Amino acid sequence: MQILWIFLLPLLGLALDIFVVRVFPKAKFKGYDILPFFFIPACQLITSLKHKPSFLPYGFLLYFILVLIITIKIAIQNKNISMNKTFHTLWNYLTICSIFWYIGLVIVVLL
Repeated sequence: MQILWIFLLPLLGLALDIFVVRVFPKAKFKGYDILPFFFIPACQLITSLKHKPSFLPYGFLLYFILVLIITIKIAIQNKNISMNKTFHTLWNYLTICSIFWYIGLVIVVLL
């Protein structure tokens, strides 16, 4: 059952991505902004299935949150930096990294 969720969670995230894009076509956020909430738990399921260190996916997310906090602090100190743009750029990096993290774990751990 756990292996089913490993592949079902990212598919649900992609389906919700398509749904969000169709419902809110002119929104500031994109559908892919929700993908880390599906890919990171799938990475957690992969590591727990193969009895690898389970802190890795959520440790990655915690590291990213700490980077966000430091970036926001720097943006507040240097008032010329757009905090919204910086936050959105970093969130896009998290989305891309979580997708590559998932693909890498599927290839390295499951195969």
